[in-house]
Amino acid sequence: MADIRVAVIGGGPGGLVTLKTLLEASTPERRVEACLFESEEDIGGTFKYRSYENAELVSSKQLTAFSDHRFSLNSPDHISLPQYVDYLTSYVDHFNLAPNIKLRCCVSSIEPLDLAEHKWKHRVKYLDTASDQELWFDCSHVAICTGLHVEPNIPDIKGIENVKGDVFHSSHYKARSQLAGRDVIILGCGETAMDIAYESIKAEAKSVTMCYRTGFLSFPKALSRFQVFGKEFKGGLPIDGLITNLFETAYVHRAIAKSRLRWFVSDFVIKRVLWFLTGTQAGMNQHVGGLPPERLGRAFLDFIGNKYVDPPEDANSDKWVDTSTFPFCVDSTGTVIFESRPERKDWQRMKNKSLRPNCVIFCTGYRQAFKWLHPSYPTADQTNVRNIIHSSYPDIAFIGFVRPGVGAIPPIAEQQAMWWTALLLGHMPSLPTSPPHYHLLATSSSRIQYGVDHSAYMSTLARDFGGAPGLLQLWRAHGWEVLLVYCFGASFVTLYRLVGPFASP
Repeated sequence: MADIRVAVIGGGPGGLVTLKTLLEASTPERRVEACLFESEEDIGGTFKYRSYENAELVSSKQLTAFSDHRFSLNSPDHISLPQYVDYLTSYVDHFNLAPNIKLRCCVSSIEPLDLAEHKWKHRVKYLDTASDQELWFDCSHVAICTGLHVEPNIPDIKGIENVKGDVFHSSHYKARSQLAGRDVIILGCGETAMDIAYESIKAEAKSVTMCYRTGFLSFPKALSRFQVFGKEFKGGLPIDGLITNLFETAYVHRAIAKSRLRWFVSDFVIKRVLWFLTGTQAGMNQHVGGLPPERLGRAFLDFIGNKYVDPPEDANSDKWVDTSTFPFCVDSTGTVIFESRPERKDWQRMKNKSLRPNCVIFCTGYRQAFKWLHPSYPTADQTNVRNIIHSSYPDIAFIGFVRPGVGAIPPIAEQQAMWWTALLLGHMPSLPTSPPHYHLLATSSSRIQYGVDHSAYMSTLARDFGGAPGLLQLWRAHGWEVLLVYCFGASFVTLYRLVGPFASP
């Protein structure tokens, strides 16, 4: 069989785990060669070069870790970004990946080659900034792992240049010193926006206003600080580890998967639990900014002593974050004119206020751009098989270009890397044709069309490449204890290496 030679683009977690998975799949009978190209001077990607002070992973270390390289037991459940970069560095060292990584090598183009004249199918041109030379790498396959968070998405706001102060994207936010004493407006309501709003309060900003268009879902990353019938619960359990496989993915009838009934029941129960604990179904202790019906993802009781308990330091603060509609424009005086939304209570409160910010931060996410990719190749949004490849181009893979609701991208990237490697090595004789029942609901106008349910997506890929064990098969191979962990644990990537082509020795 012909050798496989792969160019891996990007030195974040997706690129590193893809490189490692490919190299481990090499055998004397079919050699797999792989080389990773990273434009920066070190690995880490977004976690190193777009991080900021006090940032932590939202996903737990248990879920985020790769299958065969765990975090230490004494590290916190939710680690800081520098700690995660250290983890990635230790991953490179542990699996001796450095000889296959080219740092400070910026890819300028990926083009097809004429097989009548060349041995390989693709040519990756790159600038080696250390030597200031343009070089190339010919290969049979390309894995694009540049990630979702590279090209800032900045919506156009008329008159934004009239702001008397700083206007920048969240990718340029680094520390509280940028916020101290300022009148801050945050555009967006995602995880980074929430972080910066909180950091603004801690930095003693003069005022903080968070603007959003359609709403948000506020949820804790750890299950803790609840008071039920007057008794406080301090479990501290990571929320992403509480979603069990049984009846989510370990066993789900095809009709149930297609109908989304499992998610309807799950969401119905979760909303009632939220109402019981905090008096609102919009989110955890969330009384503003509830999502509209078309954005509901997967498909006040203090008198009895139930509530969410804020940390004392925050509960005693006299600061607050205002919310409002998105700016319609900024007038010549630097005053923000908010979009008119009479149905929203926060707009009614803010409409007559004169707000002249001197710090505007776009927390509006990122967009995908592949300027260096030849126009004949598909892009990530054009993949039609498991959000990884286009059926006409199985030799071009996009790893890490999905966004889970509750979950983490790095373990998904590992699962995608195993799926694609299995395809390359013939463990999947044909492309899967079963319908995907893992996409999150999104309107046609939504910017993000690549949302997936973490558990459903992981198990779908595992079933494709033979890594999803049957319950009887798992009991026979590993016994009751492992079977129970599989059924009542979350979709940890380790569970999909118990059987199949990537079974761990």
